[in-house]
Amino acid sequence: MDVNAACGPNWTERDLEVIFQDEHVQHSRAHDYPSLLVELGIYPSTSAARRAGREGPIPKGYAELRASKKHFLFLWNPSE
Repeated sequence: MDVNAACGPNWTERDLEVIFQDEHVQHSRAHDYPSLLVELGIYPSTSAARRAGREGPIPKGYAELRASKKHFLFLWNPSE
């Protein structure tokens, strides 16, 4: 299972403890979904991610997304 929390000024370490209690958290500065999937090693390139239909911005707030047949992501991208 991959877990990613997008960094920014709108979160605290306590937020991570509450949302992702016993999970591994990986911070990312990716700005779009294909770049995030490449950074996580799920796809070899952004073009491969786009060909698989994984495109667009990283959703705001909390989201659970299937990144590929093998990978499921729990994303937290705080916006407030």
